[in-house]
Amino acid sequence: MSTLVPKVEQCIQEVKEWSRLNGLKLNSNKTEVLHISSRFRLYTPFPNIEIDGTQVIPVKKAKNLGVIIDNQFTLQDYVSSKCRSATFALYKINKIRPYIDKETTERLVHAFVMYYIDYCNSLVYGLPDTQLQKLQVIQNSAARLITRTKKHESISHIVRALHWLPIRSRIAFKILLLTYQCFNELAPSYLTELLVKYNPVRRLRSAQQDLYIVPNISTNFYGKRSFQHAASALWNDIPYHIKHSSSLNTFKSSLKTHLFNN
Repeated sequence: MSTLVPKVEQCIQEVKEWSRLNGLKLNSNKTEVLHISSRFRLYTPFPNIEIDGTQVIPVKKAKNLGVIIDNQFTLQDYVSSKCRSATFALYKINKIRPYIDKETTERLVHAFVMYYIDYCNSLVYGLPDTQLQKLQVIQNSAARLITRTKKHESISHIVRALHWLPIRSRIAFKILLLTYQCFNELAPSYLTELLVKYNPVRRLRSAQQDLYIVPNISTNFYGKRSFQHAASALWNDIPYHIKHSSSLNTFKSSLKTHLFNN
């Protein structure tokens, strides 16, 4: 703790200096301190930080670009927020469902429901089934609303008929799309630099498969959820011909077909 506070204060000073050079001003009243720590370690209370004479009290969760991040990065509040917003949108669409056709309903669902499911969904990769199942229930409800399917009827073939990937596959699709862009140097450098291509010292058949090195991890809950680990592992599992798609649109089509078949 004694070394952590000076680092935070140094970071604040660097942000303030950057803001000054760019003609911006740090708003102390809107500044929050979020100390993220592992859920498997004993949490030490974080002291208050003073910015321009204003005491900033550490918070347990904060919102950034619509994403609610908690101090243990469980994202439970974020998933719950997604579900509440999507459920309310489904409720409103259901009110007018008797007066609109199937195609219009599907467009509304994509605009006001699936948006919440897909927005920043790569962040929820690797979360427990209890969290991802909440999003899957929302997707199933959306499919029932479009097709007017009863609750007791099977939903899997209906979701497939709508050409919707299940939640886990939608998340993998988003991560693999970013990985393809990294592989072809179309992504920002801060993402591309996280992935290391596999180049064995000896001549091996695996050297011709364009693999990434999957980094070692210390915990499954945090390690497997990192972009570096998730992107490498998912990329190594897809066929060679998909990796070498001629364009981004071709990659999307081939990848979606592959995920459907699996």
